[in-house]
Amino acid sequence: MNEDEVDALYDQLVTILTSRRDEDELQGRDDYLTPILAEIEAGKAVQIKLKVPGEREIVDPVAGRRTASSSSADFIQRQDFSGREKLEILLRGIETSVVAPARMAVEINRSLEELDVDEFDGTLHFGNDVANAPTLTVTPAGLLATSMDASKLESLISEIRTELAQPRVATV
Repeated sequence: MNEDEVDALYDQLVTILTSRRDEDELQGRDDYLTPILAEIEAGKAVQIKLKVPGEREIVDPVAGRRTASSSSADFIQRQDFSGREKLEILLRGIETSVVAPARMAVEINRSLEELDVDEFDGTLHFGNDVANAPTLTVTPAGLLATSMDASKLESLISEIRTELAQPRVATV
């Protein structure tokens, strides 16, 4: 995959995720895309050392005359991520925000089923100490659908990473 293809894929993924995010916000879903894009926009920190050459004469009342040959300082400079780095950050963020929670929900459900509690029907109710009613209810059917969607997404991410790992072919 060359840099133009990587940039095009990144832009296409961001466009699709942004449009779907707006639909999901109507359902109260957390906005996972904003922090991912903010990380990419911030760029990477690159340390640079600046030297100021030149001889300076310093007069110290106690030590006498001294000469300093150069001064230097370390600075942090912002550098844009490459197209490949941006795509990898986006894929990692999607895995953390979408795929991992679906996997965790399946594992929680399996653990609860193994407890063999009579009143557990496979439905999970999530809430907090302020809510009077559950803020989220996960049914076995919803869990299965989410798990299947997460598996498809995980496969697509793996496929993209495989394409990224292949050596780039120079075109003339």
